[in-house]
Amino acid sequence: MVNQARPEQTPSGPRPVEHKDAARRQDILRAATKLFAEQGYRETNLNQIAVELGFRRQAVYHYFPAKDEILYELIAQAGEAMISTSQPIFDADLAPDVALTEIVRNHVRVVLAQPDTFRVQFAELNKLGGDRAETLRKGMLGYVQRVADVIEAGQRARIFVTVHPMTQALLLVGMCNGTTQWYDGVHSRSSIDEIADQAARIALSGLTGGGSTQPLAPETSTRTASGTSTDVRRRRP
Repeated sequence: MVNQARPEQTPSGPRPVEHKDAARRQDILRAATKLFAEQGYRETNLNQIAVELGFRRQAVYHYFPAKDEILYELIAQAGEAMISTSQPIFDADLAPDVALTEIVRNHVRVVLAQPDTFRVQFAELNKLGGDRAETLRKGMLGYVQRVADVIEAGQRARIFVTVHPMTQALLLVGMCNGTTQWYDGVHSRSSIDEIADQAARIALSGLTGGGSTQPLAPETSTRTASGTSTDVRRRRP
């Protein structure tokens, strides 16, 4: 029996070529995202992505043999970013209104940290078919369900008004996602954090049945994708 050689390891982890391959894949995803956002998925081909990077088409094909594999990967990574940054909020022992505030803040920050990626996700997901599209949709629905669970907990605690939790969760997620359609980091009058705070205030006002004039609580610990911290106050007794 011939022993297959294992990938070489360095003291700090995988050999450098593996890091280079991962970096090259991310370069391709960034270039593809830019082109998909500018001219659409159907109008973009692997050769255009290669030209954008200064590569030959074969170099792109080596990492992604088909264009739909690029689309799947960039949408999957966007979903992973949302889930990984929201998980600490869902897992923390927070009062429902505090949790919802942080969920909305985080959601806005994540989508506006990479608006082109999420614009492509919203516009082009239906271009994927079969099991991969279904997997992505299930992941998105699972996230929305967790938001709905927070809203339902707020209703049980008599903090939130009576609404259909899933419908309200879909509305809130849609509001947050919609910021990618008009946000421009260069010309926007508000920063990402300011937009996130305003979205959280709107969400909380709608669910508590009125508008609060109190400032949002200061943020103290949990980190998000944009590097800012989120409030981790504990659930009220």
